[in-house]
Amino acid sequence: MRVERVDAALLRRNAQVAYLDLSTEDAVRRWGEPEVTWDDLGPWNTFVFRLADGTLAGLVREVGNAPKPGYFLISDGDPAEVLPAFLSEADFDEARVLERYPG
Repeated sequence: MRVERVDAALLRRNAQVAYLDLSTEDAVRRWGEPEVTWDDLGPWNTFVFRLADGTLAGLVREVGNAPKPGYFLISDGDPAEVLPAFLSEADFDEARVLERYPG
């Protein structure tokens, strides 16, 4: 199953799950242009998805001041379940996971 892109406003809780090796160019080729969301740090390129079980997951990266390449995977679900589900549904290899964060 492929991830279903949804409106970024639907993802209200954004616990960090992992840091993934993903360029903005690759993300745009896969899912189209990002939404730009804002927080205290400024603007973020944001892609939000509904996984097969209904869990929301997002990919975010600071627009102008990202300290390193890649995207944070954030979610409103259990990180231990979200990461493998997202990788599978996005057809990403485990090698894309640069860092994992505890739930």
